[in-house]
This record gives sequence, structure tokens and C-alpha cells, in this order.
Amino acid sequence: MKTSAALAIAAAFALALAGPAVAADVADGPVGDTVLVVAGDIDRTNRPPFDARRDAFLGYHETGFEKAFAFDRAMLESLGETEIGIEFHQWIAPKTFSGPRLADVLAAAGCVGKPLATLALDGFSTEIPAEEIAARDWVLATRSNGRPLDIGGRGPLWLVFDPPGDRPATDEEELMWPWALFFLRCG
Repeated sequence: MKTSAALAIAAAFALALAGPAVAADVADGPVGDTVLVVAGDIDRTNRPPFDARRDAFLGYHETGFEKAFAFDRAMLESLGETEIGIEFHQWIAPKTFSGPRLADVLAAAGCVGKPLATLALDGFSTEIPAEEIAARDWVLATRSNGRPLDIGGRGPLWLVFDPPGDRPATDEEELMWPWALFFLRCG
């Protein structure tokens, strides 16, 4: 009895010492509804690996993963807010977008200097090379013209950047802005 109690105490002590080193790459998960999952080659996690029963919508999109980081709106808002104005010839008027910088979102998940694949609710996907991510100040917009982006209104998220040179966006640039975004694959 004494030996097993001593072993249990020693094991608990060893786990306590190892805990911070093991848990350094694990963060708190969302409290509210998840609006974004970053998966793939990431250094931090806060949710379990893909599970076909739990993640049916991701499975529908044939998207699985071992490591993932989930964000709710509050977590995204805690990363700060950047506001940009964009003019595009197909819009009635310029739009103002606000949300965290993509670089901050990726850093929170431990995805730095790697390419991204995006996935929207309707299955639309894009690939963004690491050089393109670094070359522009991308904003993961949670709001447009001050209103939260919602489902049916190009939400929950819209990945945009401010075109350089204080000019309207080109058709090619607009095609680079996935909306109804909910998933990013790093690496």
C-alpha cells in the first residue's frame, strides 16, 4: 500500500512537472459557436482530431485532420480588429471590412510561413501561397460596414485584403477573396 501510494504521488508529481511542457501547444477552446477551424501543419491545438460523427459537415467536404485549432467570434475579436475600405466596380458602394489580421489568426494556431487552403460553406476553395500571405495585409473579416457577417450574407467570415495603391480592386483580386469561409488548412 505504501509503495503504491508513493508511486502514485511520484507519478502525479512527474505529470505536474511535465504538464506545462506537454500543454504548451494546447490552448483553450471556443466557448461560443465555432466559426473557423484551422487545421493541418499547425503548432497549437484546442480541439480533438477529426471525428466523422462529430464533424459531419467537415466530412461532407471530405476534410479530415489530426491537429486543429477552433475559433469562436470572441476568440477572433480578442486578436484585435483591423478595418479596411475596399471599392470594387461590381458593388453598389465601397465596403468597410473589419476583423483580425490573418497573420494574427494563423499565429494563434501556430501556422506561420506556410501556404493555406481555404474552404467555404458551399465548397468553394482557394489556395494561397505563403508568399502571397506575406505580401498582403489580409483581414479575416467578421463584419462588413459595421454589421456582423452572417450565413447568407457572405459570412461567417470573408478573407479580404486592401488593394495596394489606393485604387479599386480588380476582378482578379476579388476572385482571391473567399467568403462564407469556415475552414483553413495550413501547410
